[in-house]
Amino acid sequence: MSTSGPERDGGALTGTSDSSMSYLGDESVLRRVFDAQYETLLASARSQLGDAASQGTRIVEAAFIGAWAKRGSLQTADQVDGFLADEVKHGSSRALSRRAAAQRFGTHGGRDTSHTGQHAAGAESANAGESWANVDRAIHQAASGPDAHLAAASAGRHEAAAHMKRAGRGQSWVGIAVAAVIAGGLAVAAVVYTSHLGAEDAAFAAVNSPALNPVESSPGQIGTVTLNDGTKMRMGPVTRFMKPDDFPGKLRAIKVDGTAQFDVAPGQALPFRVIAKRTQIVATGTSFAVSSYATDSGVMVSVKEGTVNVISGKMQAPVAAGQAVMIDHDTTRPLTDDEKAEAFAWLDGRVVVNHKPLRYALAQLLKWFNLDIKVPDLTLLDRDASLNVSLDSSLVAISQIEKSANVKFGYESTNKLFRDAGPAKPDAAPKKKDAKPKKK
Repeated sequence: MSTSGPERDGGALTGTSDSSMSYLGDESVLRRVFDAQYETLLASARSQLGDAASQGTRIVEAAFIGAWAKRGSLQTADQVDGFLADEVKHGSSRALSRRAAAQRFGTHGGRDTSHTGQHAAGAESANAGESWANVDRAIHQAASGPDAHLAAASAGRHEAAAHMKRAGRGQSWVGIAVAAVIAGGLAVAAVVYTSHLGAEDAAFAAVNSPALNPVESSPGQIGTVTLNDGTKMRMGPVTRFMKPDDFPGKLRAIKVDGTAQFDVAPGQALPFRVIAKRTQIVATGTSFAVSSYATDSGVMVSVKEGTVNVISGKMQAPVAAGQAVMIDHDTTRPLTDDEKAEAFAWLDGRVVVNHKPLRYALAQLLKWFNLDIKVPDLTLLDRDASLNVSLDSSLVAISQIEKSANVKFGYESTNKLFRDAGPAKPDAAPKKKDAKPKKK
């Protein structure tokens, strides 16, 4: 990887994952969490799934596999619990969406309900031991990718055919012929729908595989990477990305934690996908940027050329050239000018902070300039601070923070500090002009 931009103290991009602060430090901890949470999460999944409760076991297993993949960012028990609950919720939502789509093509009175009920009853035989074996096997293997979804599609076609066979018993030849036509349409629609959802699910699973080694940038470092398909990616500081080994042959998707710009190589068989948090940005040939740091409330996308499609839960929305949006909780809204500047001004070589607490401005100084400045007086951290400077101008950045937050930069031993600058000096009163001598 080559680096571009001004020289900084960032160091080289690294390709290892730091999980030293992870709550799930090893598999034994994951097993203990599994034993404690499995039944509760399974009950939650089944209550959300209703008649589709047969899928609860698979969804809970996927949640634990996902937690292991994200263990580096899960530093407390509460974070692990929250992640597992969210995964079960999103997994249940996706399963219900798939089921609803299938029912639009294949519902026949009460037959679907009883047929689904048979699967739900069968799911009760699943136990925690079998589920843990599935989780354990998954975390020791590379993600299965699209092959698993092809198997699921095949099973779905077999299930649809069996359903239509049962539905045809006792009906006239006309009824059977009609049922055959419906079954054919159902099979085609199910394959198309499953293939679409399979690509999204396969991409999410592949980029979250625990077998992947992330490539990371350091504070103050901007890096340039050319991916295997010819796509050019410009990484911001404190950013990491994960790319599956079979990119771009079977799956043209990467995951980004941080901020990056993409000039997507056109003319490829597969669309290009960037996964940030739970959002997917899908493009063919275009230029766009993404910002998705852990501290960001959502995912921000800015499109320079072409159009991308953003997918989050059940929400899909196009974002065209010149537009910038925030995706949060499966909704989109336009970014304000300040939000867009703070997220993406780095693409134009600048750092912008508009009237934010000093604590936020300090984080930006560390991220963009690798300047670790302490504030001994914690009451100063809530002061309003602003800056708008070139990425080459760390001294100007410090000066603007001093002025906007009324603080003074200095050193204590080798530590860089901001201290209170004291009361602002009032403007000097204008001098009185000498009184003219009175005429005698």
